[in-house]
Amino acid sequence: MNNYNTKPVYWEKAKNYLSNNDNIIKKIIQSVDNKHFLTRNSTPFQTLANAIIGQQISVAAASSVLNKLKSNIGGLSPKKLYSANNSMLTNSGLSRQKIEYLSILASKFVTNPDYFYGFKNMSDKDIIDKLCELKGIGEWTAQMYLIFQLNRPDILPLADIGFVNSAVKIYDIKEPKLQNLLEVSEKWGHYKTVAVWYIWRIIDPEVVQY
Repeated sequence: MNNYNTKPVYWEKAKNYLSNNDNIIKKIIQSVDNKHFLTRNSTPFQTLANAIIGQQISVAAASSVLNKLKSNIGGLSPKKLYSANNSMLTNSGLSRQKIEYLSILASKFVTNPDYFYGFKNMSDKDIIDKLCELKGIGEWTAQMYLIFQLNRPDILPLADIGFVNSAVKIYDIKEPKLQNLLEVSEKWGHYKTVAVWYIWRIIDPEVVQY
């Protein structure tokens, strides 16, 4: 597993592969500062909590809620969230549903932290299945974990509306959109995560991290 704030070992190889196989991605890669890349800068709990907070809201809105939450409970850790009272959470802008999901997540980390640390030798699908056993974690949230915490190279998050809409636009994809997007993604080989990361830069030049 990569260390924090370091470039994935496959990153440069992936960039070369994508540039040689997809002219659209090549232009995007050329437009992005080389100082920016996918990295891991959060704990497993923080990655999942950030992703839950970010469900079905904009990046800006999620960032605002996260900052308020950290301020209200004194940081973002399983124990701090587990012991926080309900008013601290609601005053952060969290919905009742997300409070429930985050509470379940924090409880799991407090009572059974090993649940989240056996993923190294598991397949992407098996990890998604295991994470989705927890209420509040669906395929999109699990995929964000694979991308941002485990830095898995071949994740295609078709439930990510921002990515799908951006890809449909830049590739001029027609209906059926998801099926045709899958065909486009075949050009990305086993580096779909990297292609997705660069397409996200079209939506927001700021590097998003979960």
